[in-house]
Amino acid sequence: MAELLNPPDDKQHENAAHLEQRIRETAYGMWERDGCPEGQENRYWLTAEELLQDETKAAYPPAQSRGNRN
Repeated sequence: MAELLNPPDDKQHENAAHLEQRIRETAYGMWERDGCPEGQENRYWLTAEELLQDETKAAYPPAQSRGNRN
């Protein structure tokens, strides 16, 4: 019965874990393409995080922008 009480938290945790994995993979790919520079982990993580947030925003525009389309 406890499983039925916490589905939103489980889904949020799953989404957060998925996003973190996507950030990790994106950051690693960028780091590799740049020749694996040492000491730049934070920069690549933050860049990947920003890139994925921008993608998400572009995929889901604000409701106001959808408005009535005639």
